[in-house]
Amino acid sequence: MNEILVWGSKSRERAWRPAIIGLALGLLIPALAQGAEVVKLTLNSVLVVQESKNGQVSEAFQPALAVKPGEILEWRLEAENATDRPLRQVALVIPIPKETAYLEGSAPALPWGGVRILPQFSYDGGKTYGLPPLKRRVRSVENGQEVEREVEVRPAEYTHARWLLPELGPKAKVLLKLRTTVR
Repeated sequence: MNEILVWGSKSRERAWRPAIIGLALGLLIPALAQGAEVVKLTLNSVLVVQESKNGQVSEAFQPALAVKPGEILEWRLEAENATDRPLRQVALVIPIPKETAYLEGSAPALPWGGVRILPQFSYDGGKTYGLPPLKRRVRSVENGQEVEREVEVRPAEYTHARWLLPELGPKAKVLLKLRTTVR
């Protein structure tokens, strides 16, 4: 499945429909800022299914053509440096569709040149990023007075995950993954 998918709905069941615009633009804009066809990006989603064989439970992956609330999707972003030169400060982003919720701990650190690159998350549509736990300021009325306090953002509220690579070598590829639960 080499297409970028976004939500569509026909009846009560949520169904996936291929769409290139929207999600593709959100992924390609950072790459285009560095030049045409510098980083080739492919985003796929698969349905994660639990299978039991001989008393052993394992995971299998199926095309995410139709999904139901509670099911788990794995998002896979493959990025390839399409040039013959190294690229520096490459930001790779996986948007989290609003019809899903990020599954805490499912975006692994990326081993890179002897270091681990931790994913950063956004809860505000990709405007700001940070390492968990994310905090935000909220205002509420308590005892008739407006009070501002800091609260922790739940992982289910994350809208984007981002990995910042210090360098992506010539023709190098990297695969990033995270999981979401269908709402």
